[in-house]
Parts: sequence; C-alpha cells; structure tokens
Amino acid sequence: MTLRLPALLLAACLASAANADDVIRTVADLYRAVYTDPKTNDTFDITATVVMPGRPKHPGTIVRDATGAAHFYDDAAPESGPFPAAGDVIHVTGKTGVHAFGSVFAYSTKTEIVGRGHLDPPIVASAEQIANGELEFRAVKINGILRDVFRDEIDLSWVYVILQSGRHSLYGALPFPQKRAHGLENLIGTEVTLTCIPGHVSNGTRRMIKTILHINGPEDIVAKQAESSELFDVPTLEREDDISDVRLDRFARRRIAGRVIATISDNRAILQTAEGRIVRVKFASPDTPSYGTNVEVSGFATTDLYRINLSCAVWRDSLEKTPREPAPVPITPEDLFTTHNGMPGLNETYHGKVVEVRGKVLDSLSEKDKTFNLDWSGTTVRIDAHEAADAARHVEQGSVVEVRGVCVMEVPDWYPNAPFPHIEGFYIVARTPEDIVVLKRPPWWTPGRLAAVIGSLLAILAAVLAWNRSLRALAEKRGKALAKEEIERLASELKAAERTRLSVELHDSIAQNLSGVSMELDTALNGEENIPDSAAQHLSRASKTLDSCRVELRNCIWDLRSRALDEPDMDRAIKVALGPTVGKKKLLVRFNVPRSRFSENTARTILNIVRELASNAIRHGHAGEIRVAGSLDGDTLRFSVSDDGTGFDPENRPGVLEGHFGLQGIEERVSFFNGDMKIKSSPGEGTKVSIAIEVMP
Repeated sequence: MTLRLPALLLAACLASAANADDVIRTVADLYRAVYTDPKTNDTFDITATVVMPGRPKHPGTIVRDATGAAHFYDDAAPESGPFPAAGDVIHVTGKTGVHAFGSVFAYSTKTEIVGRGHLDPPIVASAEQIANGELEFRAVKINGILRDVFRDEIDLSWVYVILQSGRHSLYGALPFPQKRAHGLENLIGTEVTLTCIPGHVSNGTRRMIKTILHINGPEDIVAKQAESSELFDVPTLEREDDISDVRLDRFARRRIAGRVIATISDNRAILQTAEGRIVRVKFASPDTPSYGTNVEVSGFATTDLYRINLSCAVWRDSLEKTPREPAPVPITPEDLFTTHNGMPGLNETYHGKVVEVRGKVLDSLSEKDKTFNLDWSGTTVRIDAHEAADAARHVEQGSVVEVRGVCVMEVPDWYPNAPFPHIEGFYIVARTPEDIVVLKRPPWWTPGRLAAVIGSLLAILAAVLAWNRSLRALAEKRGKALAKEEIERLASELKAAERTRLSVELHDSIAQNLSGVSMELDTALNGEENIPDSAAQHLSRASKTLDSCRVELRNCIWDLRSRALDEPDMDRAIKVALGPTVGKKKLLVRFNVPRSRFSENTARTILNIVRELASNAIRHGHAGEIRVAGSLDGDTLRFSVSDDGTGFDPENRPGVLEGHFGLQGIEERVSFFNGDMKIKSSPGEGTKVSIAIEVMP
C-alpha cells in the first residue's frame, strides 16, 4: 500500500503534465487534427485498438479507442511485416504532415503492440448511413448487388467493386497483389453481403471518391445464392422514350426477350425484340447463346447514352417467337459516315441493322480474335467472323468478297463517375459461313508472288555467280598445282639428264684412268720380285686406296644414274639404292619418315651411309640378311643397319692404314650433321650400327 500511493501520485502528475502539452493523446483529437481542422507538425502519442491493419506497401491502419476512430500511415512498419492484426492494441507515436496530393495525413514513427483488445461486431448498415458519413471508420455489413469488378488501371495491386444498394452506387477497394484472377467476376450480378469499413481516405488507392468501402479481402464479399427463377422474377426493361431522362440509379435487374442477331467478343451479343428494339447484352459468363436463338435475358441496365443495354446478364431459352431479321441492306461508306440530318459523322441508326458490304480483303483471319479487315471503297472496315471462322479462314488476301452481317457500333457504357461515352468505331458481324461470299479470287501474279519470284531469281543468280567464282578459284588452284607438278617433273628430268651426263663423263675419264692406274700397280706388285718390302707395303696400300676410290667412284656414278632420290617414300628409295649392292640377299626396310622431310643432300647422305654399311656387311661379314630401320625424334633422325654376318671387334677394327676407309667415311659424314654413331658387334654375332643425326625442319 505504501508503494502504490507514490505510483498513483506520479501517474497523476504525469497525466497533468501531459494535458498541459500539445501532444495528441486520443483518437478523436487525431481525427480532428487531420480531417476537421487540419494541422501539420502536430505530434501524437496514442494507444488504440486496430480495426483494419496495414499490409506491405499499403501501411494504412485504422484504429479506434473510446473517443472514436481515425486513420494513419504506419511509416515505421517494415515492408514484410509483422504488421499488427485486427484487435491488437498498439502504442503509436508520430506527427501530422502533408501528403503528396496536398492533403494532411497522420504518419507514425513508432508502432508497438502492447496487448490484445476487443472488436465490436460489424454493424448492419444502409447505403444512406454510409453515404451520409454516419459510420465512418466503423466495421459494417451492407447488402446489395455486385455490379462490377475491375482492377485499378494505375496500381494493379488494388481491385475495385461497385455495389448497387438501393438508389446508391458505392465503391469498394481491396488490396489484391496476386497476378492470378481473383474470381470476383463470377459474383457480378448477384446479391452479396459486404463486410467493410467506410471512410473518405483512400488507404493507398488512387480513386478520388468521397466515401470508399475499405475491404480486407475477397473473403469479406459473400454472395447470396439466388435461384435462377428469382433472377427472372424482375420487371421488364421499359422502352426508352427519352434516353436523356434515364437515371441508372433507379434501375436494379431488368429482363427482356428477343432473338440473338449477332454474337461478338467478350461474352457479348446483340438482341432484337419483337418490336424491333436493339439491345446489347454483356453476359456474366462465357456460356452465351448462339446466333438465331430466342432467349430471355436478365441483367443490370446500363446506357451508352444512345440506348439502354444490359450487363452482367444471365439467359434462358424463350418460347416467344420474334420475326426474322430483314434482308441485308447494301450500304456505302457515305451512308455510314453521314448522320440522319446530313452532317458528317457516324450514323448510329445503323447499329443492329443487317447490312451488306463489298471490298477487298486486306489481311488473313486473325486466329486470336477471329477478325479480318476489308477495304470498303477506300475505308477499312473490320469483319468479326466468330460464327464464320471456317469460311473466313479460306479467304485469301486480295480476294474481293461480299459480307452480310449486323453492323455494330462500339460504344462503352456510361457510369456516373465516367465521362460521356463516344463511338469508338464500328464493325460488321458475320452471322454464318454463308455471310461471306468470295466474288473474285486474287490474281496469281500478285506483288507478293512477283517479289518472291524476283527474290528467287536473284538468289539463283547469286548462287551461279558464287559457283562460277568457286570454279574459277578451283581451276586456278588446280592449274597452279599442275604447273608446279610439271615444273617439278621437268626439273627432275633435267637433274636426271645432268646426273647421267656427269656419270658418263666420270666413267669415261676418271674411272678408266683409275682402272689403268690400278692395273699398273697390280703389275708392279706381281711382276717385280726385287721390290723392297717397304716399297711393296706402300704400293699395296696405294692399291687398296685406289680400289676404295674406284668403289666410291662407282657408287657415285650409280647414284648419278639412279632415281632413288626421286622416290617419294624413303622405304622405296632405300630399296632402290641398295638393289645393286644387296642383290639376292634378304633386305628388310622399315623407315617411317617421309622423303619430303629431308633435303636432297641429307637424303643422299642417308642413302650413302646405308649402302656403305650394307656393302660392308655383305663383303666383309658375308651377311645373308640386311635390316634397315629409321624414325624421327623431334628434329633428330635415328636409324640403324643390322646384319646377321660374322661380326667383328669394334675396338680392333682395321682402319685407314690398313686400307679400310668405309667406317671412317661414315663417321665423317655423321659428324657433318652433328650426329653420333654407335657400333654393336662381336665375332660370330652379326653387326648393328646405330646413327643419330640432326635434321633441319
């Protein structure tokens, strides 16, 4: 008790201080500061119960306390929530300010949920109470006819409904950010009970309407299930004697009987009554009657300021017979674009009449809306072929056709908050496939086909030119190749002729001289008995040297006369070069290197080395089989010559002093190419000589 008394005194002091400042503490004061006596920069600090919560991107919140109800924008609310729910008690602080549209609004800077309060059940209200503002920011229920449903054309996250309750048309708004259909269109034309909160602020909508019904969601619109017989138990639509005196707020649902003379897009049809009256009907569902059907229609009366129409309608078959429409009336553009008093303009009296037009088809049938365009004496007229799509689909562009059908003036319905409607255009509705008659097929030789033929000829000409150019390039390339081959052949023949000439001269001069000298040496050695030993030794060495020179010269003469160097394949070149040396001995060659990889000098050196080694194997080693192998390792050529002869000791092989120049000559040739030579042999085991030389790329 001692602790409670100071707390009460402190609370009283704080309350007294609070009353002394200018901070708004009650919802009623907040309402006055925003709507009755608008002020800016007034701060508020209130605790109230949420009647309608805000939501992401639409953070307008309606609250109530014991003093009244008000609305504020929750600027402190996060984009994704959590938002206070209906019935939550919140503590809100903020200030008043000017909205972008110039009005004063309350903006919160901090919102905190402090508890859970009590919500009064919705009040059953009348349209007059809502229109007079008696129930502003109060939860109400109201009955009426759902007359229309549409999205906001600027902010697509809002959906609007029009509720017809007695003589009043009330607008409601509910947030609906989903892209999918909200399904409320199916309730158009039915009696519904709407749970909402009326108020004269937009709560994020862009409709400048005095009072708008704030709806939480589609679940707050509940339809009354009416029997179909009840829908037709309504007054008959009276004949309009003076359309200017029509007040749509006097109308609820009306019915009329007639014959469908045309069906058009968006679930619409044109009816003609027994008295000849033309009524445009928009049905509430895609289940629409077909052309020629006698029906009874029940819908809401609307007007385009020319006549009274029906919208959100339902239908049923009618036993009432109406006369068939008269024969089509041929008309010209002048008839349609001259009013009944002779002034320029659209003659609305042709609306609903069966007319006949002739013209040239400008395009093919659009599969999307089943229409095509006609050049009608210089005027383009649209033909609606919903009921004659099969016939229109076979009409070619450029055909001259005669179309019979119902002339329809496209005029939007008028609403109290909309400007005066105007005629947006006209089109002809073909009723059956027989209404489209082809009078003349388009000529085969059309500009399109002419362009196609010219294009094809140009394409063929371009192809011929390209083919000729490619043939010329191919011929030039082939000619150059043949010329190169001929030059190479002539060069080869010239080389062969020159080599033959040189071989003949060498044979006739040097070879014969060497043979003569050799014979003289042999005679001296064999005929003279008193030759000193030293002289005989020198003469014998000279004779052997001379024999080696004769062999070498004979090989040179053979190379000059041989065409081994002209062979494109090294395997073949080696076989040709070794042919005279090997004779009938067995020769195996596996030289996996193309001849083009070597220059002529390199190829001649390789052949000379191989021939010298093969000759040594046969002459000294008495070999019966010679094997030659070779391959490239980068820029290094590795090849070998092996035999099955008697072999020898490489360390003690005879040299130049003994008159053996073969291996010495091979080593000199190999060293010229920065190469290396290895000999593997032993007596009775045959011989293998391996050589590696650098080959220039």
